[in-house]
Amino acid sequence: MRNVGHLDHAVILAGDLDAAEQRFRALGFRPTPRGYHSTHMGTANATVVMPDRRTYVELLGIVAPTPANAAQRARLARRPGLHGLAFATADAHATAAELEAAGLGEGGAVDFARAVELADGPRDARFTVARMREDALPGAWCFLCRHHTRELVWRPDYLDQPNGARALAEVLGWARDLDALVGPWRRLFGERVQCRGATLEIRTDTATISFHTPEALRERLSGAVDGLDPDEPGLAALVFAVEDPGRAHACIEAAGIAAIGGEGGAVLVPAAAAAGVAILFRPAQTR
Repeated sequence: MRNVGHLDHAVILAGDLDAAEQRFRALGFRPTPRGYHSTHMGTANATVVMPDRRTYVELLGIVAPTPANAAQRARLARRPGLHGLAFATADAHATAAELEAAGLGEGGAVDFARAVELADGPRDARFTVARMREDALPGAWCFLCRHHTRELVWRPDYLDQPNGARALAEVLGWARDLDALVGPWRRLFGERVQCRGATLEIRTDTATISFHTPEALRERLSGAVDGLDPDEPGLAALVFAVEDPGRAHACIEAAGIAAIGGEGGAVLVPAAAAAGVAILFRPAQTR
C-alpha cells in the first residue's frame, strides 16, 4: 500500500504498568514519565524511545474500560506481553481509506492525544491513527500512526539509554503455518514479505518483522520464550541494536537478572524477566 511506511513502534500490553516500567528500567532502559491518553481511549503508557528517532517501544496499560480498548483488554486477558505493531504513515486519513478499500480497515482515522509534562509546562502529544480489523493480519494487532508532534515523543532528554540501545531492529513472532501469513501481510506490504524456509520476513525501512515456526523460534531464542500456542500466531521478542552488548549485559547483571548468551555475541533476556517479552541485545552491525 502506498501510504504504509516503516515500523514506528511496538506495543507491549501490561496488566501492571508500574511493574512493566520497573522491569524495563532494570534492563537498562529509561521509560518516559507516564502519559494518559484521551478519555475515550482509556489507556496510559510509558515509552522507551530510541536514539534513531524513528522507533520506540510502548508499554501500554488499561486505566478504564472503553469501547476503544475492548480488543486490547481481550488480548491482555489471554496473556500480557508483546501484541501490537504500529507502522508510520504520512496521511492517516488516506491510509484509512486504503485499508477500507482492501477490506482491512476498522472505520475511519481517529485523533487522540496524551499530555506530556515538560519543564516549561504540559503539552499534548497528538496522533492520528488508521485502525485495522483485529483479525486483519495474523500474529499481530496492527495500526498505522501519524505523529503530529514528534518532538514530544522522541524527547531529547530520554533518548540516551543506559544499556546502549540505538534502535529497534527486529520483532520476532511465531506461527505454525507460515504460508497462511503470506497473503494477508502482502496486502499491506506487497513483495516486502518473503517466506524463506522456517521464517517469514516483512522488511521495513527501520525494523524487520520475522515470524518463525514455534520450534525455530525456541531454538533461535535458546528457550527464552515458553507457552507458545501453536494454533494462534503471535509476537514474542524484541531485538535492539546496541553499541556494545557488554554494556547491556552489565546493566542486566547489576539488576540481578540472569541473561543468556545469544547469537553472534548478543545478550538475551527471557520473557519472564521482561514483562512477558523476550529481549535480545545484538551488536548494531549484525542482523
